[in-house]
Amino acid sequence: MRILLVTQYWYPENGVPQRRWSWLAKMLIDAGHEVCVIAPPPRNSRSVDTTGDSKLTRRIPYKGTQGETIFRSSAYRVGDSITSKAASQLLIALSQVRTLIRNRKQIEPDLVIGTVPALPTAGVTWVAAKIFDRPYVIDLRDAWPDLMGQASSWNAEVGDPSIREKLAKNGPLQLVTRVSTKVLNSLLRGARAILVTSSTLKASLESRRELSTRGNSPEVVVIRNVFPVASQPTEDRGSHRKSGHLNVLYAGTIGRAQNLQNALEAAKLAKQQGLQVHMIFVGAGAARELLQEKAQEFGVDARFIRLKPAELLNAYYDWADTALVHLAEWEPLRRTVPSKTYELLFNRIHISGVVEGEAADLISSLGGGDVVPPQDPSALANLWVSLENNPQRLSVGTTGRDWVIREREEMTPVRLLQILQQIEASDGNASS
Repeated sequence: MRILLVTQYWYPENGVPQRRWSWLAKMLIDAGHEVCVIAPPPRNSRSVDTTGDSKLTRRIPYKGTQGETIFRSSAYRVGDSITSKAASQLLIALSQVRTLIRNRKQIEPDLVIGTVPALPTAGVTWVAAKIFDRPYVIDLRDAWPDLMGQASSWNAEVGDPSIREKLAKNGPLQLVTRVSTKVLNSLLRGARAILVTSSTLKASLESRRELSTRGNSPEVVVIRNVFPVASQPTEDRGSHRKSGHLNVLYAGTIGRAQNLQNALEAAKLAKQQGLQVHMIFVGAGAARELLQEKAQEFGVDARFIRLKPAELLNAYYDWADTALVHLAEWEPLRRTVPSKTYELLFNRIHISGVVEGEAADLISSLGGGDVVPPQDPSALANLWVSLENNPQRLSVGTTGRDWVIREREEMTPVRLLQILQQIEASDGNASS
């Protein structure tokens, strides 16, 4: 099959969506499929109208690192506010439609796949499917549109609300949320399949009447974020450990859905119990600046490191006694498994899980670490004190690593290629 992938994130960017689909694109190409990608240029080359001689921004297609053909749309600079990001995503989506139309003779897919977020990508995917009269698949990843219901809490971790946010909460936000939810449900209902990253989200989607048409619903397939990682602890692992101290690492997005202020409060409480918690946060996000301010206010020993390539995380993994997997107390996040969970399981690094639902179940059942409820800094502080008093608990076995390898090398290829075969078999227009 010739597959068109619509995304707002692509190599050489190194985030989770990019790594997920670089891995899956290679899997598809190795299986004999062709892959075309429509994506904007990397963020560091974006402007109001990104043009130029670089192959990352020019308007002619070129081959990517996995053998995919890349068509670059225009892109737009954004701020950290939700409205700025939403505007940017919408403008990129419109540019992607123009790119589709301009290159339609070169693309001509048998199947269209759109990966969310950004949410406007689902709309572009539908448009592409209409243009080419082909079926489409939505890679939903996380618990959308459920997370739209948490919109009023999105900015809780980035400081006091702005005047714009206060005005939006008095009607406009509810209207946008309601309309966005209805539109996304309609797009999901029309998809041939929906890809998700957790089994609980799969079960939830399969039970929803709003995704059913005359008793028929899209196939929901679990494709977990178990992509290969470059990071790996070295022989120095654990050499930094000393009595009365605990090294805690957080590597990932420092954003709205993480509620990492809870971890700072836990470190403050642990200090009152005689444990000195040393924290390193590696990453970027909308809540980073406020988190730095809170660390100083609480008197917590915390360092903040800008986002690093995965292979440069090794030194931090060697330093860490335990690593945080941390989410806010939002109901839809119970159906989300942070990608970092799999990387830590694979590398056998003890996890301090501040999560609920499937993520908590995986960490516990695979012996990957310990779990406490979100928004309970006392429970997290007590966990850290207990780990320091019982350091043998920081040793992690191979069960989690073996499970990740099996999901990556055996389960995912079967699930992904099987759903494509089903779509190809049921669509008379698709060509092999």
